[in-house]
Amino acid sequence: MRDLVASADLHVLPAIETAELTERAAIGTPLLAAELRAVSDAIGAAAAAYNKTREAGEALETITAPYRPLKELQRTITDAIDERAIVLDRASPALGRIRKNLQNAQREARDRVNALLRSPKYARAIQDAVVTLRDGRFVVPVKTEFSADVPGIVHDTSSSGATLFVEPLAVLDWNNRVRTLQIDEQREIERILAQLSRETGAQAGQIEANVEMLAQLDVLVAKARLAQAMDAREPELFDDAGVTVRNGRHPLLAERAVPQSLSLDAATRLMVISGPNMGGKTVALKMVGLFVLMTYAGMQVPAADGTRIGRFSRIFADIGDEQSILANTSTFSAHLARMRDIFGLAGPQSLVLVDEIGGGTEPASGAALAIAMLERLLTVGACALVTTHSTELKLFAHETQGVINASVRFDPQTFAPTFHLDVGTPGQSLAFPLARSLGLDADMIARAEELLTSRDRDYERALTELAGLNAHLQQERDALARERAHVETLQANVRARAEALERERRSFAQDAERRLQATLRDFASSLAVSRAGGHAQPKVTRGQAELLQRTLDEMHRDLGMTAPGTAGTSEGSAVARKIVEGEPVRVLSLAQDGVVVADNGDSVLVAIGPMKTVVPRSDLRPIAAAPGRSRSQAAQTKLEAVTNSAPELDVRGKRFAEAEPLVDRWIDEAVLAGISPLRLIHGKGTGMLGRGLQEFLRAHPQVKDVRYGDENEGGGGVTIFELR
Repeated sequence: MRDLVASADLHVLPAIETAELTERAAIGTPLLAAELRAVSDAIGAAAAAYNKTREAGEALETITAPYRPLKELQRTITDAIDERAIVLDRASPALGRIRKNLQNAQREARDRVNALLRSPKYARAIQDAVVTLRDGRFVVPVKTEFSADVPGIVHDTSSSGATLFVEPLAVLDWNNRVRTLQIDEQREIERILAQLSRETGAQAGQIEANVEMLAQLDVLVAKARLAQAMDAREPELFDDAGVTVRNGRHPLLAERAVPQSLSLDAATRLMVISGPNMGGKTVALKMVGLFVLMTYAGMQVPAADGTRIGRFSRIFADIGDEQSILANTSTFSAHLARMRDIFGLAGPQSLVLVDEIGGGTEPASGAALAIAMLERLLTVGACALVTTHSTELKLFAHETQGVINASVRFDPQTFAPTFHLDVGTPGQSLAFPLARSLGLDADMIARAEELLTSRDRDYERALTELAGLNAHLQQERDALARERAHVETLQANVRARAEALERERRSFAQDAERRLQATLRDFASSLAVSRAGGHAQPKVTRGQAELLQRTLDEMHRDLGMTAPGTAGTSEGSAVARKIVEGEPVRVLSLAQDGVVVADNGDSVLVAIGPMKTVVPRSDLRPIAAAPGRSRSQAAQTKLEAVTNSAPELDVRGKRFAEAEPLVDRWIDEAVLAGISPLRLIHGKGTGMLGRGLQEFLRAHPQVKDVRYGDENEGGGGVTIFELR
């Protein structure tokens, strides 16, 4: 759902709780127009949510499975009732006719009243020339002293009594007609609403199933949007009682939250968090409790990956002051009552959160009672986080297996809280430094320090030194983290630069290869022009072929390129062993059988009929095995193809059986030489040769885009085609 919310404009439309309405409709009670429209809107909202979330597939199947579309019912209601809960004219043909007749009757009645108001006969009797309605009937305002001048029925008087509202007898029949049509209209509306209510009642169960699905999707969307806003993560779940928080942030503190990390597991069941007030001890307790409850409610938590939530059957919290004068309870007695309830129910699957355990009473007694409580929690196997100011509890946590100290960090210079949690270190009270920073009398503070026992002074001094060392180590750790992040950024930049250079090198190599192939094609074209001019065909010597091959190899090596036809054999290649000369093979890309002339490692020289070609080893499939030839012959074969190939072949006057092998060999030479497109001259004649050769070309694996020539290319006597 979070992915859907992030990638689409997913909004759950508003809808009412329809249960009460559908239950009434199901037992035959007609619903009001506004109620029917609300049911229709709920049906539409459920349909929209279902359609928006369908792409989630099986992930939401348990929620969306009960849904069934109710398009017909929704359309019937919306066609009859608009968003203002007005029954529309199109709700039924009868209603449309009645309203049309009603409008005509009202217009006629109004016109008759207007005519009477304009009549000079009644000018002195009319108070105002305004048509007025009383009880749905058209009347005229008449001065009381001239009421006898206007015969009719008095419907009302003004507050002063100076005006009577009279329905003239001339308008009586039309007013009666208006009233009759209004009654007919109301009856037809009631009939329509009753019919729609029956249809709604018949689908009551499915409507409720759809609305329930809508409610569940609405909750999921809300969870997803909250998770987005908090940058939350899905916690890992495990069956044991325990919790691990990695850089958790209190859900209600938003950007003000400082990440905290802690862990309770089989080895560490209790954590005692100490330190001065306003440092964030209670925030840590509430964060852990909220994380567990949010997870159990199917919500993600604002924490880093690696946060794990275990299985707890009960969560207990004693946070805040519950004293009450009416209940005759002090802070301490309320605390004890709550702890009594906790110890009566806590077990190995319990999470206990207690703020200021043992507080609110004489310090020594409170500390002793708190230690006894912690020992009981250890005995029953519960997990617990507690906060305290007591030195005795800090020492207890230090000396007891399964219990660990933690403290909220303060700046050692300013004593301002940083709200970070340091696990493994007890917190300082900082009472005296804070008193000094707030301007309390220095002599008073000095006297207070004298009153401390030597043991307390030594303990506070040790904690101060430990806090300073811890702060220094944390600064070093933060500096190392920043340096590591800087180094990683530099490494990423170097990698990106290297990749860019490699892409540039490959692009340059590909461009060079294209130019090399173009040069070879130009060379072949010039040779073809030379032959066409009557010059003797150039002869290619063995030394020239070897020189060409060496030159090409050096160019590819200098550019860091793989020579064409010499790509390494893939792991899944059909031929991975040494191939011997004379072994029959299948060339997959050409769909032709041939015989191996030479195995050059990554490439193989293959003879296909009178033609020889170099192909990658991965393009071969063995048929059997037999002896060798040199790499220079591959270059000579390619060079011979370049010198012998031409972009045009004339087979006029030949039969198809004679022309086919010539065309096949010509195509092979053109493939090696890289010549395309090709022009095949076969003449028109009966057309059989041209049709036969075109069918052959269309079936050829190296040929594409076969067509007859245009008028300036030779028309139907020529076939033009491209090579793949």
